[in-house]
This record gives sequence, C-alpha cells and structure tokens, in this order.
Amino acid sequence: MEASNWITLIIGLGVGSGLTALVQHFLKKQEAVFTSQRQDLEKRYRVIILLMYAAYDFEGNSSSLRINRSDLKSQGEVLEELKAEWFNMLLFASEATQKSLHSFIQKPTLENLKNTALSMRKDLGRGGIGNLIYDLTFKP
Repeated sequence: MEASNWITLIIGLGVGSGLTALVQHFLKKQEAVFTSQRQDLEKRYRVIILLMYAAYDFEGNSSSLRINRSDLKSQGEVLEELKAEWFNMLLFASEATQKSLHSFIQKPTLENLKNTALSMRKDLGRGGIGNLIYDLTFKP
C-alpha cells in the first residue's frame, strides 16, 4: 500500500470517528432535554391530579389541603385553581388531556378524574390500562 493510501485511510477514519462522536453528543444532549421535560411534565401532572382529587372529594381532603394548600378553602377555589392549570397546560398537554380536564372542571366526577388521569398517562408515554383497573373503586 502506498503512503498516500495510508494517509487517506487515516484521515477517513479520523473524520468518521469525529462525526460519530459529534452525532452521539447531540443525541445525548437531546435525550437529556427530553428526560428533563418528561420529569417536569410528570411533576406537573401529579399536582393536577391531587387538585382534581381534592375537587372531587373536598370534604375528605380538607385536612390535607389545610396542610399543603391552606389558601384553598372551598371546592370552588380548587376548581378555579384547576382552571388556571388548564390554561398552563396549553403549553404542554395533548388535546385529549385538555378536553378531559375541561370535562372534569365542568363536572368533577370520579369518572372524569379517571379519564383525565389516563389521558395524562398517555401523554407520559405509558399507554393505557385494562378495564379491570379502571373499574376498581374504593368503598367509603
């Protein structure tokens, strides 16, 4: 093999390795951003679900609200907080989640709470759940 072929081979390997490293760097950076956004979304959704549960059963959650959100003194105030969250969700939630939360705010039932939670679950990429889990309830 001639010297020029060796030089071409070495340069080719160097450029290829450099490009591979550059692509890997950008992919890792993009993955880190995605992971951070997903964690933030999950935290936001957890807060919203707790507010929804408080709106659904205000009396049962009044002591927890006094500790964590002493500013919310009625079901109406919790629903107003959820309306503000609904507008914030315009930035990141799917259309299905927006619609289901809107339905819950209009009519805070257990079914609407479950539907919204399941829609949030899909937004987080976790898929659906079976009917057996969906149909489970707790006795008062």
